[in-house]
Amino acid sequence: MIKDANGDAALLVKYNYTNKTSTAETPQQVQNNAIMLKQDDKQLSATTATGDNAQLVQASSNNQVQPGKSFDGALLVKVNSTTSEVTMYFKNIQTNNWLDSTQPLKLD
Repeated sequence: MIKDANGDAALLVKYNYTNKTSTAETPQQVQNNAIMLKQDDKQLSATTATGDNAQLVQASSNNQVQPGKSFDGALLVKVNSTTSEVTMYFKNIQTNNWLDSTQPLKLD
């Protein structure tokens, strides 16, 4: 948990993305399509980071990852509560269907 640029509570999720396609990909476009975070059944929205975290989140928007290469990035979402659980959902990029598995995240 960190504060976003507005001083509100936000969840910073760092990840490593490996481009397994045959074309260059922008990590933020992939995460917008294939990752969803919800809290109390409401989808969370991206927010703006500050400092070093801003550089990391912005790099996810600005960098192209070439086929076969990896990238360390991050996404930042504003949370509605600092105590209720956030669940991360993942999409199968090949079938465009949401996977049955999720990742719950405790915010304590």
